[in-house]
Amino acid sequence: MLLNLLNVTVVFGGGLLLANLIALFYSRKWKWFIGSTVIELVVIMAFLYVSLPAKNLSTLLAVNLFLGFMASVINLMSLSVGDSLASMLESLMDRANSNHKNRKHTPSGFAKKYILITVLFVLLGIVLVATQSVTRVTSINNVYDTLPSKTENKSELLTSARDMPIAIAPDTAKRKMQQKFSVIPNSNMYSLGGITAQVYQGKYVYVATVEFNGFWRWLKNRDVPGYFIISATDVDAQPEFIQKPLKYSPSAYLNYDAARRIYAAFPTYASTGALNLELDDQGTPYYVQTLYKEYGVSGRMHFNEFKTAILNATTGQVKLYDANKAPKFVDAPITSAAANDMNEYFGRYGKGWWNQTSFGAKRGVKIPTDNGIYEGGKLTPLLDTKGQLMYFTDFTSGNSEQDSALGYSLINARTGKLTYYRDANSGIMDSDGAISIADKIYPEKKWEAKMPILYNIDGVPTWIISLLDSKGIFKKYVYINAIDNDIVIDGDSAQEALDGYRNELATKGSNNHSTDPTQMKDITGKVYRTATVSDTKQTIVSFVLAGRPTVFNVNTANAPDALFLQAGDEVSFKADVLDDTKVATIDTIEIKNFNK
Repeated sequence: MLLNLLNVTVVFGGGLLLANLIALFYSRKWKWFIGSTVIELVVIMAFLYVSLPAKNLSTLLAVNLFLGFMASVINLMSLSVGDSLASMLESLMDRANSNHKNRKHTPSGFAKKYILITVLFVLLGIVLVATQSVTRVTSINNVYDTLPSKTENKSELLTSARDMPIAIAPDTAKRKMQQKFSVIPNSNMYSLGGITAQVYQGKYVYVATVEFNGFWRWLKNRDVPGYFIISATDVDAQPEFIQKPLKYSPSAYLNYDAARRIYAAFPTYASTGALNLELDDQGTPYYVQTLYKEYGVSGRMHFNEFKTAILNATTGQVKLYDANKAPKFVDAPITSAAANDMNEYFGRYGKGWWNQTSFGAKRGVKIPTDNGIYEGGKLTPLLDTKGQLMYFTDFTSGNSEQDSALGYSLINARTGKLTYYRDANSGIMDSDGAISIADKIYPEKKWEAKMPILYNIDGVPTWIISLLDSKGIFKKYVYINAIDNDIVIDGDSAQEALDGYRNELATKGSNNHSTDPTQMKDITGKVYRTATVSDTKQTIVSFVLAGRPTVFNVNTANAPDALFLQAGDEVSFKADVLDDTKVATIDTIEIKNFNK
């Protein structure tokens, strides 16, 4: 660690050393050179130890020029003043001697020569800033081309809350953890840290760190006593505190600071975002951070070259991986900060830099909303049907008078692949509009809508939102049709709300059918019970098959024969259902021996 710090100090202190060597050349004052250089390098070492700058070209040049300028100013002021005082003293001594001769003194030329060095550092700094400003604009297209992105018209179907878990809001999990905080020995010495979503032993969970409350508490205890874990999908779950000491953490100090430990191992990489705590299947805690190489003096990253540093919080061992080759237990090798940068680039710079400025046409510009839970509300984590962690956000035009979403993105937290979903045939409400509707369901209770995520339910884009009370306790799920916002259903559990929403879709109808035919299954059986619901607009026939719990709904506008359906009929149709699906909508139905 010390050798690494010395190496970093020399690399970043090059400008300072150069300024001092030039001062030595002009002044020939060795004692001053040695003393000032040692003191300055010690101060720089302390600064670098705290700030942890990346050893990339843009940072190296900026820090070297700045320190060189500061050293030149110190040398100019100190040595020039010293020469002036020496000159005055010599003059006074000459006047006091017995000969009373007035010897003319010629001032030292150090200041006149050395001031050019100070000016040179200033000019080089101006050139660097100008070059960075230009290259940050000219490199945008190249950086955008590194985005691993694609566009789709529709997302995968949500067939059940078991198949694609619907998470509760992290505020609820945090509230429960804070209520259990007293189980920690000497709990007043710690505070609840950040919370991350992940898969642990096959279950979707939230994990939260415990952090020190300041330097003296760290000095007293040295180890964090453990971490909290709670189900991310069970609204009735209670958190469990796992007593497993963490020697390295973000709130520790000196060489036990987790971020400093990773920096010392890989100082040539820049980092983005905070560290995430992830667990392997044995419950061993690891801190994960996304790293990247900056290119040129622009400081831009390439989105297809992310690295992942993984720190064992118990042993301090640090390893570096390509993000997509990180160990399987790491669900988010690409952390939310990197994903947020990807969304910003994807939304703003598809047509270049000028297009998104106030002087450009803003053609195709998409602005991420801020209704999520990560990165200041820019992102929300979720699990797809394959159990992979994804980052969700929806995009709007940025016009406050519009309430529609241009589309939404899902970023794979392991591969970094960004998939943008855009239904060009139907406009959908954005997350701001969905939150506004959910907030008004129970106005007297003053519940707050949180964590909106857009799902595809039976081919209908649907917002799923959590309602929380003023203390952050979960109360209900709300399902809102993103096309027809008159269809709003709430429920105490995700599956209950999903079943009620499907039934509402069936009785009110939906003109948006984008279910993938390849996901449909052939179903046959004997009708056990039927019911018909009619209004001025449509007629819906509902029926159940013998031996199956699912209620099937069919609109007679699509299948006129369904009007004559009765118990005992043998039927066949296609539907996308799981064994525990309670309600499903079908488009057509065939009744055996009908019209014969």
